[in-house]
Amino acid sequence: MEAALYDPRPFTVEGRSANERAILSLLRREGPTASAEIARQTGLSAQSASVITRNLESDGLVVRDTPVRGKVGKPSTPLRLDPNGAFSIGLRLGRRRSDLVLLDLAGTVRGHMEVRYAYPTPDGTLHFLKEGTRLLMEGLTPDRRSRVAGIGVGMPFDLWDWLDNLGAPESEMAAWRNFDAMGEIAAVTGLPTFVGNDGSLSCLGEHMFGNAVGFSDFAHAYVGAFVGGGIVIGNRLYHGLRGNAGAIATIPVTRPDGTTGQLLEVASLYELERLLDSQEPGSGQRLLQSRHWDGFDEVREAWMAETARRLAQLAVVLAAVLDLPVIVIDGSFPAAIRASLVDRTARAMEELDTRGIHVPRIVAGKLGTMACALGAGYRPIVARYLQE
Repeated sequence: MEAALYDPRPFTVEGRSANERAILSLLRREGPTASAEIARQTGLSAQSASVITRNLESDGLVVRDTPVRGKVGKPSTPLRLDPNGAFSIGLRLGRRRSDLVLLDLAGTVRGHMEVRYAYPTPDGTLHFLKEGTRLLMEGLTPDRRSRVAGIGVGMPFDLWDWLDNLGAPESEMAAWRNFDAMGEIAAVTGLPTFVGNDGSLSCLGEHMFGNAVGFSDFAHAYVGAFVGGGIVIGNRLYHGLRGNAGAIATIPVTRPDGTTGQLLEVASLYELERLLDSQEPGSGQRLLQSRHWDGFDEVREAWMAETARRLAQLAVVLAAVLDLPVIVIDGSFPAAIRASLVDRTARAMEELDTRGIHVPRIVAGKLGTMACALGAGYRPIVARYLQE
């Protein structure tokens, strides 16, 4: 029996009331805000808003900011989130690299660790989590350690189906098939645990902390070892029935020989690494870890042209099906490569037949490999303190 990585029921832990969540969400979105404005935007009476904010202040979740003096009357003292009011840990489990972060209530990264490998294993992941969580939490005072809301994990679903592409032995692939991610990680860390799809949580990270802040409806395409994605509709991350919405890697595409494959075969770093290895065995990983992707211009340019063409087709399909106005593109590559890929994708889309379709805008992401770690890491804070 395969271990379930995603529970479609909402991830919940004991948290704040609806009105408290509304105020905390407002402060996260707007920054320092006066009491009168809090009452106005939340629809609460001035007295109710005052009582709730005092409780939040007493609990260490909000603090009073610098007073602002108006033209008349007493100075107004805005309230803001106290970054030390809560913490959470986020793991991005990648196919070549994992990132572990410690976030505070404001979403600031307080600590970051990473590990690289040829392919991930359950035992290696649990060891990294156990030691990494211990080291990150050692940097917090005992009082602040008690404020860690949980750990969020972003990982590829059905990981065992892809590891053979990375040279993993069948025994390791089978180990992932039977791995109870939520249970094992909770046991190792002792924290409330949420496991989600890496593509979806990268999308959440970009929405909350990256260039997609302010976009209420968009799709996020992330070109990593394999290509992945996520969807936001009405300012909410759309998970789908089984948590795999936006799984663009598996979209069927036609290969040059006319047979049918999947998008990951043509628009992924795995494919670029394979092309490089075909010219010089073992060179792919080394070249793709270089700072500027120098030394393989011809292969890089051909890969970028094909990837842009496929992403343009994907953008048009997403716009046609979901009427999304924006497609955000990011990936595990240098900033200059990202900018070029976004520009090429937009130009490739101009060559497609888009009659009857509102052509989406192509926007560059900015978080790269950190998008998933941030999205996963902030998920427990959202579950306990903020509005979904």
